[in-house]
Amino acid sequence: MLTEQLVETFPGAGTPAGVRLLPLGGLGEIGMNLMALEYENEIIIVDCGLMFPEPYMLGVDIVIPDISSLLQRQKDIRAIILTHGHEDHIGALPFILPQLEVPVYGTELTIAMVRRRLEEHNLEELCELNVISPGETLETANFSVEFIAVVHSIPQGVALAITTPAGLIIHSGDFKIDYTPLAGPKTDLNRFAELGRQGVDLLLADSTNVENRGSATSEIELRKAFSEHLAAAPGRVIITLFSSNLNRIQEIIRLSREQGRRVAILGRSLHNNTLIAREIGILKIPGDTLIDIEDIGFYPHDQVTVITTGSQGEPFSGLSLIASNKSKWIRIEPDDTVIFSSRFIPGNEKAISGLLNRLSRQGARLLYQPIAFTHVSGHACREELKLLINLVKPRHFIPIHGEYRHLDLHARLAGELGIPAEHTLVATDGELIELNEKGLLRLGRVEYGKILIDGKGVGEIDFATLHDRRHLSHNGMILIVVGINESSGEIVYGPELTTRGVVADDNETIIEEARRLVSETLEAIPAPERRDWIELKTSLRRCLKKYFRTILEKKPIILPVIIEL
Repeated sequence: MLTEQLVETFPGAGTPAGVRLLPLGGLGEIGMNLMALEYENEIIIVDCGLMFPEPYMLGVDIVIPDISSLLQRQKDIRAIILTHGHEDHIGALPFILPQLEVPVYGTELTIAMVRRRLEEHNLEELCELNVISPGETLETANFSVEFIAVVHSIPQGVALAITTPAGLIIHSGDFKIDYTPLAGPKTDLNRFAELGRQGVDLLLADSTNVENRGSATSEIELRKAFSEHLAAAPGRVIITLFSSNLNRIQEIIRLSREQGRRVAILGRSLHNNTLIAREIGILKIPGDTLIDIEDIGFYPHDQVTVITTGSQGEPFSGLSLIASNKSKWIRIEPDDTVIFSSRFIPGNEKAISGLLNRLSRQGARLLYQPIAFTHVSGHACREELKLLINLVKPRHFIPIHGEYRHLDLHARLAGELGIPAEHTLVATDGELIELNEKGLLRLGRVEYGKILIDGKGVGEIDFATLHDRRHLSHNGMILIVVGINESSGEIVYGPELTTRGVVADDNETIIEEARRLVSETLEAIPAPERRDWIELKTSLRRCLKKYFRTILEKKPIILPVIIEL
């Protein structure tokens, strides 16, 4: 059982009658969602997502959950079940599936997106991919998992009703309650109400938007705004948004066609996602509407819409290249309108601000929230979260998907709706929880961390490496090169000093003084002792460390290089 992974402080804490939950991502941060559920000798995993790196994670590309606590139980894992196709729910699969090799289940679009990502990593034959539609159920010996339709910013999202011998658990996935969605089914409130009447033992609900009062605005309202934006634009309209927001992409294409505009797609992820969506029939584009990006110059400006990547200021995205005058296809002109149709993810504000400034300097007319209505959220706000709790009437509640303050606010909201504090639990990643006849129990913590992906390296970057990168970025580096006769210990070359990030290249006074100190240190060491290179390197580091700490209040990394001559 998962309890066997616990430290000895919690021996035998689990009971055979209970279902255990182990969040390994998404509880304490936005993204990297992964939740394992266990009953007796069966485990299922809900979602398997990535997170984009924090600012201090220098050079890291993505972050994925650490599943080391599950690897010893691989034979007991029956399935990975996906709620939808966003990267924070499916993006870790190419890195985790090679370790687990278990079947994956999701809706048609979600599985198509997973298949494309596995193909990109040459892993398409690795595991079994299974399509399940809302209303259908996945059965194992101890779990019955029903897919329930919900509205989100990507089509075919689902919530999960997970029936176990220990009780019924509802996992909301990412959702909103939109009574007028652009496409697809509404959030199935009737089914949630039916389950509430049957008796729900535990609700796990998305907390992303719990800070926002009221309800999320419907996509139908955004349709009206986009129609006005397109009609008012004197020239080209360039729209940037998340490449997975396929319903909105469909609507932009439809509105553009109505107003006599052709549409070009710019950006690899947009091309991939629109191709997938067209193949399975989610995206319907009349044959003469879509044009190649290289052909937009053949059309008058007021007959062109460009949908591009780059809403978060990503440095090599389509919009960033346009803003830097490095795009092969588009240069901003004064009649261009650029619309940002996505939220600004925390941590990306500086990059986005720089992008906006570059576009503005080139004369583009910019539309973004809050100066214009350009985006609606795909996550439930407080009134929608309250409605879900009131429909489901859970006996116990655990908020999921959010930073700690989001989880805490959501737990307090549940308390306002009558769920007793002792029936509510604010958990974080790595915390093992059991639901049994006594209620919710904290069993302790498993060994847990984050896996950092740097280029093609998986887990090769640890926090010691990040510490060195931060140290280099703040304090710089000094390279000392000295040639020593290996027989006599005489100095035959150097010392030469090279600095990076310590002082300006033209600051010869500091560099010359440092070189003088190194020379004095070398001369003070008897020639025979200079052949002990470990002690020699230590002495050189010591003399410069003290000097730069005194002169500049810095602690540069000092790398002595001894050359045998």
